[in-house]
Amino acid sequence: MSEQVSDEVGGTRSGGTAGKKSFATQVGDVVSQIDVSNSLSAPLKRAIDDLLQVAAQSVGSAVASVLVRDGDEGGLKFLTATSGVSDELLALRLPPGAGIAGLVFSTTQPMAVADVSNEGSFWSEADRRTGFKTITLLATPLRDHGEMVGVLEFVNRPGDPPYPPFTPAEMDRGSRFADAIARLVDAFEIAQLVESLFDYSVKASMSSAGPANLEDGLREWIEHSQAAAEHRDLMLLWVSLREIIARGGAEREFCRDLLQMIARFMKRRSGGGGNFGF
Repeated sequence: MSEQVSDEVGGTRSGGTAGKKSFATQVGDVVSQIDVSNSLSAPLKRAIDDLLQVAAQSVGSAVASVLVRDGDEGGLKFLTATSGVSDELLALRLPPGAGIAGLVFSTTQPMAVADVSNEGSFWSEADRRTGFKTITLLATPLRDHGEMVGVLEFVNRPGDPPYPPFTPAEMDRGSRFADAIARLVDAFEIAQLVESLFDYSVKASMSSAGPANLEDGLREWIEHSQAAAEHRDLMLLWVSLREIIARGGAEREFCRDLLQMIARFMKRRSGGGGNFGF
């Protein structure tokens, strides 16, 4: 029985198996159906949305939104908003330094504007495309581990204008929410990269059209991805470590010892008051 099944899967048994797909084709069909999109990032996106709702209520804004990095040059794009993100808003790309969000991203300093019509740096393209009317605005940098990952914006007040400006106390509350949202945004972006990398890795390793050397193919794919530079570096490091430890136990032990040595060095550096010596 097992021989018969094996022959039929391979498509080599004569009589009654003509037209059956080859083993490679069958594997390819299954692999092509693999879809890990959003399996890691979706829960993080929901957490960002939920926390953004709480932040808007706490700060007292009618709408709150999160803008994230778009490339390595300082551009921004919308990730989500409490009012829902329209296709027009998702398609928007803020050039580096454009608008109040771009200014906050480049300077890493929060900014509150009582009336954006009196602020020359306000970028009105989002309002023009969505029909929304921004009047008062609070923008707070999203920073994680020293890296700018985006901007958190609070827009207008509930009810009809005129709106009171955002207060220093509300700015402080916004900054506290920004710390938590920044960590979630960073994790979300890494999750998206891991999902895409896993999808490419599995399909490339099973495809006859894949790269001759999978590690080289992974490196090329990562280097040409639209992920943040530090996330690309992280994945490139992972590929290199994976390649080394696959060579055997000695190499795996070497990597472990090296990483532990770096961890000890970083721990001493952070608490050594500037003493960088071993």
